[in-house]
Amino acid sequence: MSQTLAAATGRRASAAAARTAPGNPGVRPARPPRPTLRVVRPPAVERGRTVFAVSCLLLLVGGLLSLLLINTALAQGSFTLHDLQAQSDELGDREQALRQDIDVQAAPERLAERARALGMVPSQSPAFLRLSDGKLLGVAAPAQQPEQPTVAGQAKKASQASTKSTKSTKSTKVSTKSTTTKSR
Repeated sequence: MSQTLAAATGRRASAAAARTAPGNPGVRPARPPRPTLRVVRPPAVERGRTVFAVSCLLLLVGGLLSLLLINTALAQGSFTLHDLQAQSDELGDREQALRQDIDVQAAPERLAERARALGMVPSQSPAFLRLSDGKLLGVAAPAQQPEQPTVAGQAKKASQASTKSTKSTKSTKVSTKSTTTKSR
């Protein structure tokens, strides 16, 4: 038994020698200190999935809100466009009415009537100005005011007309007498 005990101790010694540091033969290395106990946090929840789900939800809500804003802006633009088209139609109708009024006022009969009301008279010798070279075509003469018909003026014309008719009847009587006397 002693041999077995010696062999066992020999083996221990050789194992201990193997454990000794190579620089210090025969010295055993110290045991590492035992770790102290401390409170450990629970394992972290996988934040990757939570962040992804929250970002997808925010993206979806943001997209829906932007669609709502765009739709509202388009509807507002549609109402504005309708109002502007109605205003344009109204202004077109007003322009057409004004053009018709201008055409009525610019008619030659209407212009002549308004000119007579202002005391203007038609010219007997018109003159024209050629815009291309500034040359005056024709001879301008002042227009004469036509005689206004009055009761006295009409009586004067009637007496002149009657004297002309009596002169013409006398000359025809004279001419008939001369022909009758010659034939006898």
